[in-house]
Amino acid sequence: MSDIVVFSVVRDFSMYKKCMEENPFLDGCELAPYDNRKTNDHISTAYNKLINTRPVNEDAWYMFAHEDFQLQESLKPHLEDLDKNVLWGPIGAATKPRFGIYYQWQLLGKIEECKKDGSDVRPVGRSVMKGTQVDTFDCQSLIVHSSLIQQHNLRFDEKLSFDLYVEDFCIQAREKANILSKILPLKARHWSGGNVQKRYYEQESYLNKKYPSSCYTGTSSWTLGGKIPFFWRLTVAVKRFCRAGRSLNRAGRSLRFRT
Repeated sequence: MSDIVVFSVVRDFSMYKKCMEENPFLDGCELAPYDNRKTNDHISTAYNKLINTRPVNEDAWYMFAHEDFQLQESLKPHLEDLDKNVLWGPIGAATKPRFGIYYQWQLLGKIEECKKDGSDVRPVGRSVMKGTQVDTFDCQSLIVHSSLIQQHNLRFDEKLSFDLYVEDFCIQAREKANILSKILPLKARHWSGGNVQKRYYEQESYLNKKYPSSCYTGTSSWTLGGKIPFFWRLTVAVKRFCRAGRSLNRAGRSLRFRT
């Protein structure tokens, strides 16, 4: 059984203490926090710095996790005899073509999510079998064996500051060495419930240009990459139109109520 190192970029150490330091399900794991309170480095940059501090020939599982990602079961048993040539994560996304004309976006893997104060606890995603393939994982958690990083010189793209750096890591691994990303079902809670910001769309645009001949899916993106099949593009356009219509309808009902 390899060692386990948990990397986190931390600004809120009270949250980190609750989710990591005082979490009994991480007993036996090495915690490697990166204090980001003063420098506010890109998470991708901080992760790369943490990787570079490790022994060159280290034999260990690396878990890259948000400071507010809280495991609710022991990690060690899940990593015994786990395929070291695959990227693993608890929740990710994939798109499944239906009849060649409809592209179904799927959020695969199931966790809990709540607000920072612990309110509004809700399930996210859906349960799937261990080893279910996805295009990319959400940034909240990524598990990769050190040997895979060493062999293929995998690193996080430092142009991606606080969004999409894990999605890019998955795409990079697939494009560079055909390394697959698969779901490892884990009981966990993510103490975060925010909205997608303008920064996200700017970094999404960067990824689209970075991979002009490919198309993948993200947990917050129907498409990532520049080569989108026609019917996939059409499906996304219809979904966006319907979403905009629902938003306008809700705004109209709200205005009628206020008046």
